[in-house]
Amino acid sequence: MENKIIELKSGGYTAWILPERGGSCIRLSRFGAEALRTPSGADDYKAGRFLWGTPILFFPNRISGGCFEFEGREYRFPINEGATGCFLHGTLHETPFETETQSREEAVLRYRATEENPYLTFPHAFTLTVQCRLSAAGLYQRAEFVNDSGQNMPVALAFHTTFRLPFTKSGKAEKVRLRLDTELEYGRNEKTFLPDGRVWQIYPDKQEMADGRYFPSEHTVSRLFRMGKRQEMQLTDPAAGVTVRYTAGSTYRYWMVYNGGHNDFLCVEPQSWLSNCPNAPFDRNQQGFDYLAPGEIRVYETNMSIGPIE
Repeated sequence: MENKIIELKSGGYTAWILPERGGSCIRLSRFGAEALRTPSGADDYKAGRFLWGTPILFFPNRISGGCFEFEGREYRFPINEGATGCFLHGTLHETPFETETQSREEAVLRYRATEENPYLTFPHAFTLTVQCRLSAAGLYQRAEFVNDSGQNMPVALAFHTTFRLPFTKSGKAEKVRLRLDTELEYGRNEKTFLPDGRVWQIYPDKQEMADGRYFPSEHTVSRLFRMGKRQEMQLTDPAAGVTVRYTAGSTYRYWMVYNGGHNDFLCVEPQSWLSNCPNAPFDRNQQGFDYLAPGEIRVYETNMSIGPIE
């Protein structure tokens, strides 16, 4: 990689953090296992866009027409996905963050949007702090938004987390199993990928995912789920004897699962709101729409670990 890499080591883990790319973690290894899809260089990273490590998304997923209304104000963002006419994922994942503190086990990175230097066309000043900490429990990531403006500020967050399949040289992608507890699946328009109002409580592979019997490499996956009570993903490779666990905190409510028909990676993305939440055909206040009062803080937490099959 041409960009600066912060390397963390603790608890048998090694992690690589990219301050110049939104504080994304692009490598997490332990016991010879590599949990995340890691680019081989800057060109590789650029070509893969969101499909490396843990890119941070603000606002997450798609917003139809690139705009929505809140408290009588129109929020309008650039259309960066012409085929769907949507604003997609934002640009924080490619924005440099300042390194506030750094040690062997931890890095704290910060981005500030101000009136003079705003985030895109977003009319609010805010501070986003990302903490990455390694321990024997794995990689803890904490993202904290602070509303520095004088008005209520809409907020939502996701990570486009991309896991490597298989995790080790001895593993096999076709043997990797996914365990994911989901409550609902949302139907989406085939052309725009936006929620279309359909919701299912019973859907294909629900029980297989819940039991850890779902094989991602056998499917072309692009599915949006409401999280179940167990807000944890597990990817298990029996051939390697390794399980990767990814736990989402209470401010997350949805999983986006995606592989684009590829069998060498799987994205399992925690999202705080439903895709296109402000404009979706649902009550947005029941689908994760959130805002911060001036000076208010919102925290989003995840933990990722690598260990033997239990």
